[in-house]
Amino acid sequence: MALTRKRSAQNKVYLPASARENQYMLARFNVTDELVEKFADKINNDSDKPYQQFYETLAEIFFKITDDLGIESGKFVANDKFVRVRYCEEEITPQTDQQILFLYNPRYHNSQKMYFDATKRAKKFRLIFLANGDSVRLDAAKFHQKVAKAIALFAEQVGIEKSRVRVCDHQHLTFDVFAKDKGIKGTQTHKFRALSDRYAVDNFDLPERIEPLTYAVVDMAVNRRIKQLAAIDKTQEQPYAEFYQKVTDTLFDAAKQQKLTNAAVVANCLVPIIRFSEEEKIFEDGELLRMEYNPANNKSGFQFAWDGTKQANKIQFVFVATKENRTNHGYGKFYSQIENALRTFADKFEYVEEKEELKVRFHQHLGYLFEPKA
Repeated sequence: MALTRKRSAQNKVYLPASARENQYMLARFNVTDELVEKFADKINNDSDKPYQQFYETLAEIFFKITDDLGIESGKFVANDKFVRVRYCEEEITPQTDQQILFLYNPRYHNSQKMYFDATKRAKKFRLIFLANGDSVRLDAAKFHQKVAKAIALFAEQVGIEKSRVRVCDHQHLTFDVFAKDKGIKGTQTHKFRALSDRYAVDNFDLPERIEPLTYAVVDMAVNRRIKQLAAIDKTQEQPYAEFYQKVTDTLFDAAKQQKLTNAAVVANCLVPIIRFSEEEKIFEDGELLRMEYNPANNKSGFQFAWDGTKQANKIQFVFVATKENRTNHGYGKFYSQIENALRTFADKFEYVEEKEELKVRFHQHLGYLFEPKA
């Protein structure tokens, strides 16, 4: 029995009580010719905003369904922008040319809003469901079930084949590795079980074919102290290359000590987007750095994406779990390896842990084509 308890303890992690949790779900629909034809009476090609009523009609159907099911926060997005969701004490929705970012606190913020460009026919539109409440992670399976019902109802009412709908479930916890050093008291205990295992406990079975991905993104702020450590020579053609190389080498050495096999360093002022793909690749896409991983590949290796000519105010580290990082208990050991690597890295860069942060977002994602049960 003692050995069993010891193994179980090795797979538990104790996060600061201040850790913040988010969950959102996304359903993606193609704007097909068939869909446009069904709502032809809602499109006015003589107007300077021909698709205004078309999008508003779809959004109203969506919001009516969420109201009926008691889903408090829904966003209708039809501008072909990449959707991201983060925790924030204020409810803000900034946009760039390529992105729309929903910042909110699940406890206090709930709303229904639509975002579209009425002058254009979008390639796709997305229904965004934001989880609310005090126990987002604990209630994740119930939320997923409710959202799945909403997606099915929407597809039926709009006349879209459910098998064409792409569904994604995104969950993450955000916290500072050094929260305890800053006087934050209390902990949360996690094993980071796979989503399928967590949902099974609540008697909810996911579709057989899902694409899960577990990973962590760490933000390293490049503050004045760290800049001074870097000894940057701006007379050089790539003045920041030596600094970025030092960060990269230090992180990779620490990761190897912890037997981590997938890691990346990003320092090019782009936003890293980590997603599942059968074929792994990393490529720039305007404002975004798309990083596609297959967790079945146990040795994707160590990669970096930085631009030695530019000063990044933030460097990001990415750690992606492989199938070997998943134990019977979950991904707790994987996170512990990451934290140990970060603490080794922080020692090398002489972090002032009472004042400086290494902020972690631990993500658990899954995606699948909507396959309703018979």
